[in-house]
Amino acid sequence: MSTVEKPNLITNPRAAAVAPYPLWTYPMRFLWVIVQATLWRLAWRRITFLRPAILRAFGADVAWRTQIAGSVKIYFPWWLSIGVDTAIGPGVTIYNLGGLSIGSRVVISHNAYVCGGTHDYTKPNYPLVRKTVIVGDDVWIATAAFVCPGVSIGKGAVVGACAVVTRDVTAWTVVAGNPARAIKTRAMSV
Repeated sequence: MSTVEKPNLITNPRAAAVAPYPLWTYPMRFLWVIVQATLWRLAWRRITFLRPAILRAFGADVAWRTQIAGSVKIYFPWWLSIGVDTAIGPGVTIYNLGGLSIGSRVVISHNAYVCGGTHDYTKPNYPLVRKTVIVGDDVWIATAAFVCPGVSIGKGAVVGACAVVTRDVTAWTVVAGNPARAIKTRAMSV
C-alpha cells in the first residue's frame, strides 16, 4: 500500500498576501476609492467631460468625448486608456489589474465585466496574475458579457450578451455563448 503525501499547506495566510504592486499604488488606490464613491457619482452626466477629467487627474489616458456612467467601477485609472466617442454603460466593472486599452467608438453595455486579473491556481499561495486586455475600435461589448484576462478584441467585433470571452476575438466577428464562439461576420450597412 502506497502512502499519499499531504499537500504543502499554507499555515500562515499572510505569506500568500505579498504586495503585487509598487508601494505608491496603495495610497493612490485608497484615494481613488474615496473619489469614486463620492465625486465620481456626483459628476453630472450631462456635462460629459467631468468623469474623463477625474480619470485624467488620476493618470488615465482618456479622450474628452467619452461617456461613462456614474455606476461604472474602475479599479486602477492610471492603467486605463479610452479612445474618443466611447460609451461605458451603468454597472460596468473595469477590473484592470494589468492595464486596459479601449479604442474609439466603443460601446460597453450594462453590467459587462472586463477582467484583467486572475490567480495561478497551480501554486499553493495562488499568486496574482495580471494581464492586459485590449479592446479595438468600433467594438460593442453587450450586456453582462465577461471578458477574461489577456484577451484582445479586434476592431469592429461584437461580443453578445452574457458571453464569456476566453480567447482573442478577430476583427469584424460576432461572438456569443459560454465560452464565446464566432457565430458570424459583422457586416456594416450604411
